[in-house]
Amino acid sequence: MFSHVEQALEHLTAALDEVAAAPSDQLRRTLGLSKQLRSRVELLETTAAAVVARREDHGDGGAGLLREHSGLSRSDAARNARTGAELAAIPDADVGVAEGQISLANAARLAQAARNTSPDAVQDDGELIGLAKALPADEFAQAARRWEAQNRDAADLAAQHRRNRRNRHVRFWNGDDGSVQMRGSFDAETGARIQQRLRRQAEQLRQADRRRQAQPQAPAKPDAHNRNDGDGAGGAAAARTTDQRTTDQRTTDQRMADALDTLLAAGAAPAAPAAAPTAHIAPKAASAEIIVRADLAALAEESRGFAEICGTGPIPPSTLARLACNSDVWVEIFGDKLTPLYETVARRAPTAAQRRALVARDGACIGCGARPGDCEAHHVIPWKCGGKTRVDNLVLVCWSCHVRIHDHNWRVFVRDGRFRLIPPGPADPPNPAPSRKPGHRIPQSTPPAPTPQQPPPATRPHEAQPAA
Repeated sequence: MFSHVEQALEHLTAALDEVAAAPSDQLRRTLGLSKQLRSRVELLETTAAAVVARREDHGDGGAGLLREHSGLSRSDAARNARTGAELAAIPDADVGVAEGQISLANAARLAQAARNTSPDAVQDDGELIGLAKALPADEFAQAARRWEAQNRDAADLAAQHRRNRRNRHVRFWNGDDGSVQMRGSFDAETGARIQQRLRRQAEQLRQADRRRQAQPQAPAKPDAHNRNDGDGAGGAAAARTTDQRTTDQRTTDQRMADALDTLLAAGAAPAAPAAAPTAHIAPKAASAEIIVRADLAALAEESRGFAEICGTGPIPPSTLARLACNSDVWVEIFGDKLTPLYETVARRAPTAAQRRALVARDGACIGCGARPGDCEAHHVIPWKCGGKTRVDNLVLVCWSCHVRIHDHNWRVFVRDGRFRLIPPGPADPPNPAPSRKPGHRIPQSTPPAPTPQQPPPATRPHEAQPAA
């Protein structure tokens, strides 16, 4: 076997020497074969590392050998080793990699889809295998993510979203070079809002940079005693001017970092005094414009429906319903083959005047009493069922209570002219992967007496009184 690899290397070396003089048609044919060549080389090194690791009992599937001999990063070596071991459960993908038709990157994405659904589901979907052969890695990753969301159980997708939400974090630490390092992880909804706000602020910084660079720069005046000395004060002043211009030309990543600092500074600044009676109420954060792509099944909350925040990832139907309550959401509805069917631009977020009215009426979250600055507006009658963005169809709820409404069937009702939030009764158990929603009509009468295990709503300690 070793002699064959040596001969292949010799042939490749000879081919490299002939590239400059080769005609274009031969170069194009060579490019067509390069995918097969690359896939087989990756499979060869992955298989060889796995066999050695198994014989010598390395316990890592060959990831260490791959990293040592192939120059791969630790994460890529571990991914390739794991993919090589999992391909046996997907015969068509295994054959595609062996024949050079599927790259190892696409094979890794197939293996991930199999883990999140089942190997049989991937094996039985010839269209997905065909996409793995035809698409480059970045495009296939998107296609595989859509397929995975459509074929995953709704409860699994909702559970994953809750895990991502529960595991959200931002961490800081001091680097050895004196820098401050930051790393974070968010669920799809929160991540999309943060990205959108940062990019909007970064674009404002980019426009400011362009305006500053367009302004004519006055030449630096050298010191009178060193007017002809390039190494004197005149040269230093010119250098300072050049350094300043270079500093002003921020990269995209630098603008994103400055945008975060700008937004945090704006959020920490004290509010200007106002004469309005509700001046003590913290204003709601600027809404984020989120683009959601969904099919008809997701809007109908069916188990195989697909919805995703564009550029972020799939979301469960409950999150789609909650976003429709309170965000500016652009919804693109498509058919089975991603054929656009309908586009709606809907501003469901309340206006500033409506929000002030909600704060004045409810005073706090109607469920737990959280302060208004931490609250969102919830449509009692859902927007998709004809509910309007009007004060009489909106209530103030915090994020946690909003999740209880959409994910666990908590209900809004009116008692003594005030909105209340009550948990589901014995006939309405919590629903982690919701297919049901609160009633579309606001009950005007007092609800039935609760069971002994459920204290009456009026005596629940977390209910808040409206602001005076």
